[in-house]
Amino acid sequence: MFGVFLLLFILNFGIHSDNPMPTARMWLLLGVWAFLISLVLLIKNKLPLKRQILISLLLALAVAAAYINLSLFSMIEVSIITLFASLAVFSTFNRYNSLKLVFLNTASKKSVAVSLLTGIAVGVLLGIINLMLSGSSLDGYSIRLAYFKVALSPAIYEEIALRALFYALCLSMLHGKIETRAQKFTVWFMMIIPHVLVHTPDSFINGGIIPGIVTILMYVILFGLPFAVLQRKRDLTSAMLAHGIVDVIRFCFMGLPY
Repeated sequence: MFGVFLLLFILNFGIHSDNPMPTARMWLLLGVWAFLISLVLLIKNKLPLKRQILISLLLALAVAAAYINLSLFSMIEVSIITLFASLAVFSTFNRYNSLKLVFLNTASKKSVAVSLLTGIAVGVLLGIINLMLSGSSLDGYSIRLAYFKVALSPAIYEEIALRALFYALCLSMLHGKIETRAQKFTVWFMMIIPHVLVHTPDSFINGGIIPGIVTILMYVILFGLPFAVLQRKRDLTSAMLAHGIVDVIRFCFMGLPY
């Protein structure tokens, strides 16, 4: 499956049009891939519990809110994918409970606080690193409610549909067992690499193969791996919180990308 995705990633550079947008095409492709995976997992594992369906609906609505006054197409596309991906993730974890990713560690009030504080700390640290790597001036910044609203999409959509879903897919294909080194590597790989790749087409186009590969490695080490570790070692909420904070910090200093 990843081989096909990688082939399409490469062929994407050869598509010529008046407005090529290779990065946008890869985001759309990954979204379609996530939607199809969600359907397969839902057919296999059925719908999750009512409480989990409600959580999935709330997550989809939060993602939809990020696109108010921005893009109706994106609002519909991303919210639907988020809904189906979240349902698929919950249903798969219900079937393979022993290795599931926890949505929020609610073992105690302390564990909830630890998750929130961990997400905030990681988000602030990675947000600062992201600004330093961008080379942008840190002299001026602005804080707007719109920045927090827009950040809901990457925080929820990308962590659920483009990361946790691929863990659920691996868990399902491995029948709930992740034992060998190859299996463990595959799980980490699928949680990180597809999501990283869709950020990089412009780096290959503007800089060439070597800068593109360097960009991939940088995204893996600084962002993909930390968010995946949060999901697997802590919970999904801490990863979503950290991801959202990284984007809010970037928006405050660099503005919205559109």
